[in-house]
Amino acid sequence: MNTLVIRYALLSGLFIFFTHCTFGSVGDSNKDKLAILQNLIFFNNNQTVAVGTNLRSYDDQADDNLNQFSLISNAVTYNITVQSSTYTNWETGTYRINPPSQTLGVSTSSSEKSSNATAKTHTPYTVPLDLPADDLYGKSYPFLSAGTISNIIANNSTTETGASFLYPNTKISSMPLGVVAVANVSWEEIYIRMDITGGTTKSVTILLPQGNKLITPKCKIPIKNGRSGNIEILFSLSGLFQDRSVSGTPIRFLDTLSGKSDPVVISKVSNVDLYNILLQNLQAEDIVFSFPGCFPGVER
Repeated sequence: MNTLVIRYALLSGLFIFFTHCTFGSVGDSNKDKLAILQNLIFFNNNQTVAVGTNLRSYDDQADDNLNQFSLISNAVTYNITVQSSTYTNWETGTYRINPPSQTLGVSTSSSEKSSNATAKTHTPYTVPLDLPADDLYGKSYPFLSAGTISNIIANNSTTETGASFLYPNTKISSMPLGVVAVANVSWEEIYIRMDITGGTTKSVTILLPQGNKLITPKCKIPIKNGRSGNIEILFSLSGLFQDRSVSGTPIRFLDTLSGKSDPVVISKVSNVDLYNILLQNLQAEDIVFSFPGCFPGVER
């Protein structure tokens, strides 16, 4: 108990010192703030908690059929049926965690060649700290094991929007107390077989090679003692094919697909225009990968 009291007293002293002291120069101020940050991190470094993850595939159609959904592209309705041969070959999934009271990040951009680190402010859950790899807040924490998952259109769970598929190779990760700064998922291959009707009928095969996606939270996702429930990450197949607009320019996968000769094979060497649209959709914010119900100011 005495140790705990001393720890809180030291933390309180650090915060008072940080908020009420002024520093001589900008350079010295940054150094002093960085030293205080490192001390704050030290007191959190010995505490970890186990948190699970639900990596969930869904189609947002509020029904029990994950393999069938409809999308509108350029005013035409397309009915999509995903075949059971579809699979995802995951490589890994990891989190980076920031301290719970983190308001300072360390910038080490290419333009900053000097040995003096520069402190800057940012929100506590969007920029991972640049720390040594052996620091608890400098490490990555795995939540997804490598492996090929087939039959991802099977209904094995439900959400508010209907049936979903929970990936079975997620695992519990022991993480330090704090907030999720970013999640990263990577895959060796995504293979999709589907039939599409909408004016014409197309048999489509999609081969997406190795890639990864950084998923940034829009809200505070706490890693804390007594946390109830797993972290949710959504993977939307239907989102992969929906229309988008970038700087006023429409990007229409299904409308472009309708002009191709059947059958359609999409890869980095075949129908490259469609392949590039899929890559753009994969990397778009909150289209294919997202933290559900994550809004600024909300805690999940």
